[in-house]
Amino acid sequence: MAASGGTGSGEPDMALVGELLEEISRRAPAIGARKLLVEHYISVGWLDAATENTKELKRLAPRDPEVTTFQDILSKKSELPPAESRPATASTFRTALTSAPVPVRKKPPQPTVQLPGNLDAARQDISQGYKALREKAGFLLKDLLHLQALQKKNGLPQSKNTARIQAIVEGRAAGPVVKATQPGSARSIARLIQAEPIPEKAVELATTDLEDMMHWVKEPHGKPSNRSDDEVRDALVKRIRALESALPDNLKIFPEIALMHIEHENLDRNYVNDETMLGDEVKDIPRSNFWVTEDNYAWDMEELAQAITANGGVMRNPLSRQMFTPKDIRGIVSHPQGKQLAKLQVQQHEMSKGVRSETIEHLEKLGKVLLDDQTSDQLPSRLAIDEFMAYIATLPELEQKAIEGLRCPAKDSHTGQSYDFSIGESVRDAKGNRVCFHKTGDFIQQAAAHLRKNQGAPPDDPEKCVVM
Repeated sequence: MAASGGTGSGEPDMALVGELLEEISRRAPAIGARKLLVEHYISVGWLDAATENTKELKRLAPRDPEVTTFQDILSKKSELPPAESRPATASTFRTALTSAPVPVRKKPPQPTVQLPGNLDAARQDISQGYKALREKAGFLLKDLLHLQALQKKNGLPQSKNTARIQAIVEGRAAGPVVKATQPGSARSIARLIQAEPIPEKAVELATTDLEDMMHWVKEPHGKPSNRSDDEVRDALVKRIRALESALPDNLKIFPEIALMHIEHENLDRNYVNDETMLGDEVKDIPRSNFWVTEDNYAWDMEELAQAITANGGVMRNPLSRQMFTPKDIRGIVSHPQGKQLAKLQVQQHEMSKGVRSETIEHLEKLGKVLLDDQTSDQLPSRLAIDEFMAYIATLPELEQKAIEGLRCPAKDSHTGQSYDFSIGESVRDAKGNRVCFHKTGDFIQQAAAHLRKNQGAPPDDPEKCVVM
């Protein structure tokens, strides 16, 4: 974008103004777009609008030298020479402040153009045009992905336009379209994040700030710095620490999520996996679905949520078979694609609370028999399983349902591999000789210990409730 739409005669470029306003609303605080808007307002003589926007810029970026220049221009507007016959630009005003006045041919002052009272039709045209553009970009993106796959298969250089087209489809800026400027203070960005009630918008604010910082580190004052990706990342980490120091504990996660997206989209971070569970490239996962867990696996959250749901809500990495950490669990269930998983965790907790102490005692007894049985025919184990199943049949329906569906965190004591079945499934597998009695006893004892520990645990305690 550039402020070339001004004519110098009071005629604004409404297409440019609409584009800049859309950019500001979608990517707040959008310092670069605000500057271009002020330049355009100055160039067409809308000084009141320019003054108002400059005040807002001063609040968002108090130490930005260009903002100070705007203030100087507007404060000395009465001293500026009359407009030349050529179109006026913001650079004209900057030159007027730094160089001697040049005699120019005077012309009658042009009246300030006022906006028409009803802009609804123009807004509707812009909105519909933007929607149509995103739809066309969606079709183009599908073709580009097919092209990329063919290029990769044949060992040819791959198209580099996919990320830009995908950004348009998602309603994001396709890249650094404005000159890199020094970011504002971390404290001012932190205040904006705190004032944003919608978490997704707060993440966008943090991501935009880190993008501005990245562009500034790569091209300070518009000149390439030749900084490596590692050096850029170090600068972003320092920025995150500054943001986190100004944010309360419950909001510190937003800058971390922003860095996760920046590393994925701009810094070519390597992950344990390079494809999703359905075979798509990790680099092609859209931002709205992208997530990285602490074990450095990258996920399409839609796929991950489906896998966890299919596994009864067990919070386990479907690829490594290891349990997710409490921090990962909190992030997954707070993601828009994973919010429905929180209900499964509550159901698991409610089921664990529905298992009585007497049933836990029967589980402990069964586990001990299965582990201690060293007979050749394993008759004691078979009798113990039959006895336990007969006891379960006498329980109320809700408790039977809890035993059938409850999944407890447990690992094989010998191999360390996580068990992946409920209490009811483990007993049936042992009964049908699909799993050995000793392995079943190992799981049953851990399940009984977990249930014993879980009695009385509040549902919102991530260390005690059954969130797997």
